[in-house]
Amino acid sequence: MICGGVRRGRDTETIATVEKHGWCSLLVPGTVDFAYTVGLWHSFQIPEIVMFGLAGEHMQLWLNTCVERLRDIGWPAAEAPFTGVIEGHETMLRPVDESWRDALFGTAYRFYGGWSVPIWQLVWPDGAGRWPWNDEATVSSRTRQAFGWLPVSAHPAGSWRLVGTFGNDFPLPAEPDSWALSTRSLLAGETSPALVAFDDGTFDVLDARGYAADDLCLAYLGHTVERHPSLSAFADLPAGHVATLAKDGAWQRASLSDPQRTESTAAWRASQPLRVTG
Repeated sequence: MICGGVRRGRDTETIATVEKHGWCSLLVPGTVDFAYTVGLWHSFQIPEIVMFGLAGEHMQLWLNTCVERLRDIGWPAAEAPFTGVIEGHETMLRPVDESWRDALFGTAYRFYGGWSVPIWQLVWPDGAGRWPWNDEATVSSRTRQAFGWLPVSAHPAGSWRLVGTFGNDFPLPAEPDSWALSTRSLLAGETSPALVAFDDGTFDVLDARGYAADDLCLAYLGHTVERHPSLSAFADLPAGHVATLAKDGAWQRASLSDPQRTESTAAWRASQPLRVTG
């Protein structure tokens, strides 16, 4: 954009920051935040850097610190630990697979006029110094960080693979890695959706048993859509509304009633997250 003289549009602030400082660190809020740089390849011919899973504003600061640190010590080899970014902890860089580009790095893609530039991930360990691929590392460090060095298709099942798989094409007005109230039977494909409610930014996707089901659980919304693609028909379901499947096979939409909201609230409080494996 800079070389082409582009100065308009939604990336104006990004362009101005890169022109002034050489790069900018963007925060991308979501169910789990991530942050990445834009401008390093343009200004210094070094890869952009992405970081996942910690407090957003802190990640922006750590990315800036990382850039300054690498300008002092030089670009390290992949998987070579180095200090000076997060106090008291080592970090390392690993190249990010190209398959993540469309889902995560839209601003960088626009900034570089559609050209693909290298992006490396700043990986952090848990409090005991264990890297996220270590089975003994904390669940938080293993699940809050995308394994960006793997292709999306080879990523462990869970929130980041959903984000990478759906990208900007998720059909419902919520994130694919947001929690939804559902049932184990429905997620196993043993039953089909018969009630879809949308309220306060979250979905209830239940089978014919509704809130009386004995296998209620919390699951990633993206998993329910993967199992039941027909849910894309509810992309326009207004907030505060519910769709129920009638005996004739037609879906009927209405405003959520107070009793339905009460049942939903109680079910959310009583349900546990479904463990994702694979």
